[in-house]
Amino acid sequence: MASKNQLNKRAGHRTVSVGDSLYVWAGHQDGLPEVHDSEEKRRITSNIQHFTLSTGQWITRGTTGTPPLGVRVYFCTAINDQLYYFGGWCGHDECDHNSITQLDTVSLQWRELEPTDATRPVMRRCTGGMISFEHDGVHHLLMIGGAGSKPAVQLPHYKYIEVSNGDWRTNEHSMYNLSSRKWNNPSIIGQCIPPADNFIIEKINNTRAVLFGGRETDDDAKTTVTNNIYILEISISTVFWQCIKKPEAIDQWPVGRNRHAGAIIITGSGCPMLVISGGRDNSTDALDDCWIFNITQHSWIKLDVPHSVSKRRSHSLSVFIMSPHCVWIITAGGVIRRGTFVTNPNIVMLTEIVTNSKGEWTVGDTLDTNGMNNEEYKKKYQQQLQTGRRIWLEEYQKPRKGDTADIEQTVQALMKSLEVKEREAEQKEREEAEKDQEIRRYRHQLQEKDREHQVVLQEKDRELQ
Repeated sequence: MASKNQLNKRAGHRTVSVGDSLYVWAGHQDGLPEVHDSEEKRRITSNIQHFTLSTGQWITRGTTGTPPLGVRVYFCTAINDQLYYFGGWCGHDECDHNSITQLDTVSLQWRELEPTDATRPVMRRCTGGMISFEHDGVHHLLMIGGAGSKPAVQLPHYKYIEVSNGDWRTNEHSMYNLSSRKWNNPSIIGQCIPPADNFIIEKINNTRAVLFGGRETDDDAKTTVTNNIYILEISISTVFWQCIKKPEAIDQWPVGRNRHAGAIIITGSGCPMLVISGGRDNSTDALDDCWIFNITQHSWIKLDVPHSVSKRRSHSLSVFIMSPHCVWIITAGGVIRRGTFVTNPNIVMLTEIVTNSKGEWTVGDTLDTNGMNNEEYKKKYQQQLQTGRRIWLEEYQKPRKGDTADIEQTVQALMKSLEVKEREAEQKEREEAEKDQEIRRYRHQLQEKDREHQVVLQEKDRELQ
């Protein structure tokens, strides 16, 4: 069991950001029954772990409704306050799903949009990736790749290959319209990834995404753990793929991997970056490295993070942009090797990366779970808020060339985010002050009661005399 205000050990989960909060649901964890369905499985998966950046603490929140059955290596993304879960592995035998379930982070209520259906022309699968995009005011989900149960229908344009363990690996693209609740399959253009799983895919903006690594299977059923980068251009009917392979003359490039974690970093500089860590190559042990990919320049730099941060697989990464020059990376969960979970105080790690005078990203402070669960952390958070506000203002007031609409929009959005953070922090302070006042009032009432009691006792003593 996890200590109070801490995440319990787990792997094969996803961490989703909503504002200044993170949400973690299910995954492989001790005590979760490896069965299709049971009261105990429902009881455990009816809880979700909620992290608040301003406090550095995790809270277990109960949900209502029916959570999905695909509890491991599911697909997940967020749209505003809503979390969406697709597919996943049940945890027993070869039982995979193709359901879509929505969780409202305000009401904490589950809503099944699509049940699992073995006859649907959407492969039941896990270990793939999902992003969202908006078209004409309507939100869509796009699920790509993964491995799972034998497909009921093998759609044209996509590939399906049976691998040695009996699973089927695919590069199927499944698009879901959240308004009409209808499925669609976009056309593929360019250098599409072959059937693959255990990669990471991250959204850059509404029409672009980046994918890295994973296990790819060719037409001869040969599987390779890759270090390829793919850039995706997404529309309502097509997905255009560009593959970026390691140039022979370049050494600064991460090795091929799967079961790694990643997150996108957008600071408003016009140069989005992908951060990745850990995973595994062809061995069972976790890799021990962390990298940043410059999506514009197609170049990697290696970050010198502690082993306690990067040596893990089947974990998750999330980022919070504190200023144009400071990013906080949250690493959560994972295993070091099969059957060996990352344990406290390293289950959740905060890594600060900052830019130096040359504009290069370097590693700043690193905090473990204990370091995030004290007053010093809250002070650091407040200081970073103030510093971030000052830097954003300075950046915003600098003279700029060319079309600045996107930059101004980004800065304004980030400034608004900072204001929200400050209001949340002030609200926390007010709540703490109100609690202190309530305690003082209660203490005063007890003292008054005690004095009254003493007076009564003294009167009784006098009567007895």
